[in-house]
Amino acid sequence: MNYGNLRPLGSLGKPWGHRGEVALRLEGASFGELQDLGVLFVELDGSRVPFFVAHFREHPRIGAVVKFEDIDDPQGAAFLVNAPVFAPPGHEPQAVEEEEEDEESLDPDELLGMHVLDEEHGALGEVVGTDGTEDNPVMVVRNGDQEILIPMVQEMIIGIDLNTGHLVVRTPPGLVALYRGH
Repeated sequence: MNYGNLRPLGSLGKPWGHRGEVALRLEGASFGELQDLGVLFVELDGSRVPFFVAHFREHPRIGAVVKFEDIDDPQGAAFLVNAPVFAPPGHEPQAVEEEEEDEESLDPDELLGMHVLDEEHGALGEVVGTDGTEDNPVMVVRNGDQEILIPMVQEMIIGIDLNTGHLVVRTPPGLVALYRGH
């Protein structure tokens, strides 16, 4: 099979989150085109190697996040950074209606690295992880050696700007003071 004429979709970025997902920078392709793809070809050392796709997620800033089968952690995905990605043979773009993503469907891993600003207290630090349970997730925000756990509920998240990497929150009275010892 001739893999030389595969249609380019973009390139892979850094590992995304802790489950082996990888950022996929789309260049000349839309997220809707990825929906039916069960395999992507990734160029490694001059060869185009097929990788089976477990799932895709749309990401407004980078294009998409992809999870390949058999890659389960960031270390396993590290060798894919900056590799060009191609559609499988015979795949042509189709007009697909894009569905609006509900704000509530934001994956907590997408918040990693964002700078948290509280309406009252100003800069709180950077999101370094998530904790809690699926029903009651919390953001772990670190500023130096200080950590603050902020519940991830819609009422507390005022705004998210993925372009600037800022997350504006309204913490309940006393929460920040509790962690700062005031």
